[in-house]
Amino acid sequence: MTLARFVGRSWIDRLPAVVQPQADVLARLYDVAVADLRIRAFSLAGSLARGQGDSLSDLDTRVWITDDAFDDAINELPAVARAVGETLDILFETPRSPFLLIQYADGVQVELLAVRTSAIGEGVPRQVVLFDRDRLLRDAPEPRSPWDVALWTGWAAMRLYDLDKYLRRDEIWRAFIQLQEIRNLLLRHYAALAGVPDPELGLVSIRDYDGTLPPGLEDTVAHVDPADIRRAAVACAELLGTFERRPFTDLVVRRLKRVA
Repeated sequence: MTLARFVGRSWIDRLPAVVQPQADVLARLYDVAVADLRIRAFSLAGSLARGQGDSLSDLDTRVWITDDAFDDAINELPAVARAVGETLDILFETPRSPFLLIQYADGVQVELLAVRTSAIGEGVPRQVVLFDRDRLLRDAPEPRSPWDVALWTGWAAMRLYDLDKYLRRDEIWRAFIQLQEIRNLLLRHYAALAGVPDPELGLVSIRDYDGTLPPGLEDTVAHVDPADIRRAAVACAELLGTFERRPFTDLVVRRLKRVA
């Protein structure tokens, strides 16, 4: 069963005044896209699609292109972007790039992703569909769960073990960066347990879908200081222990608490 919501062009006109600049750009992009028959569907994800847009929201857009026309069409994406309005800059403007980050001169930012129509069978995330010529997205399945969802706690434990090594070797910055990776893995796992969509995005999905953060998360944050990093790592290990307990994680906790 598809997670998409089908709305049409009039949906853009009903967007609230706070996102009027984004609505104006989206309407022009819609008109350019619908005029190109190689583009079979046009959709929007992100905060505007969820009804949570504000003046800072960007436009997370997708154009669904027939496979036989895909290679030629993606080379013309920069021209599509410039047809919409005056651009300040376009990132990833390289040959055969299916993704552009477009910064318009009026301050609106657009992520424009081209997707082959054959990829619809792999699953379509939550989004608002503005047009769908062939009704391809109406029968699209839900996206599969991330392939590595069952590995996140194991990777967090491995990285905690490595963090302890880095601190013992006085590799402070390496340990500090590792701590952030561990926290992200724990947030992904927490999101998956909570049933939040797109758990691989961790904190982003938890906040986007009004989820609650794990208790004690603030204790996992540290200054660039060996003792503070170790303290925060212990907090991460304790949070990990609420998800699962096994001999390796117990070993990690003992090592982190044994400074000498």
